Amino acid sequence: MKRSDKALNITSDNCKPRDRAYLLQYEEALKGEALRDPILVHIKSRDGLVLKGRLYKKQKNKPRAVVIAVHGFHSGGLRDMGRFADMYSRNGFDYLIISQRSHFDSEGEYLTFGAKESFDILDWADIVRKIYAPDIPIILHGVSMGAATVLIAAGIHDNLVDNSKPNIICCIADSPYDDIIGQIEYLLGEKSNITKKIAIGLFKANMRLRAKANASDASPITSMSHIKLPIMFVHGKDDRYVLPDNSLRLYEVCKSEIKELLIVEEAGHVCSYVVQPDEYEKTFSSFVDSIIE
Repeated sequence: MKRSDKALNITSDNCKPRDRAYLLQYEEALKGEALRDPILVHIKSRDGLVLKGRLYKKQKNKPRAVVIAVHGFHSGGLRDMGRFADMYSRNGFDYLIISQRSHFDSEGEYLTFGAKESFDILDWADIVRKIYAPDIPIILHGVSMGAATVLIAAGIHDNLVDNSKPNIICCIADSPYDDIIGQIEYLLGEKSNITKKIAIGLFKANMRLRAKANASDASPITSMSHIKLPIMFVHGKDDRYVLPDNSLRLYEVCKSEIKELLIVEEAGHVCSYVVQPDEYEKTFSSFVDSIIE
């Protein structure tokens, strides 16, 4: 899929009514102390792209952990993840809000729905280790495509045998799809099987020829059978863009010994923190507290 930054021009004044509360929460977060004075950081991806992020060092002493916050499809780091800044800070964390490849100020013309982005996340984790310490605890927190990306990254991380791998301690996956092909089939709706077959064939070909990635690698559910990291899944019960069944399936097959599932009533896509911020933070804090010594 080719990059598009059109969504970043949508505000609470010109959005669809269903998105207004989400954007108001983001716009309010921008005014707060938690998103002031970022340290601009960057990495070079394994295929040569310059990717950018904003690090917020808000703890006076060493943070309990550093959160790598990962936004969704055709969105942006601050737009999707800035709303969580106060929550991170209150819980004793510094946080790195990144721009994924092919989004906002990061380079790249084609995104890959987690196939390449998952390796970018591991490279971001290495930068965090260099800034802080090799053993700094790292939390991955993503929404939508970002949630799928951190789950794939967690699966790759768990298969690493190098003793120098990042100290990723857990993942928070908010509104993930379980497989990109299944998600596309769902979004195609009532179209004929022939139309779906052609559309998916074109999508796979574009991924392979233009983005230089395989669609089969954008499948979080394939990571679940061997994943060891603690995982917290979050999904809005009224999500009609990525159905909550995706998180249910991921939770059921996840082999981690520590996992949690939060389904938020009356919440649409990536709107659980909008509808129930207190419940979200309470569950997040309890989950993370059970992992960090």
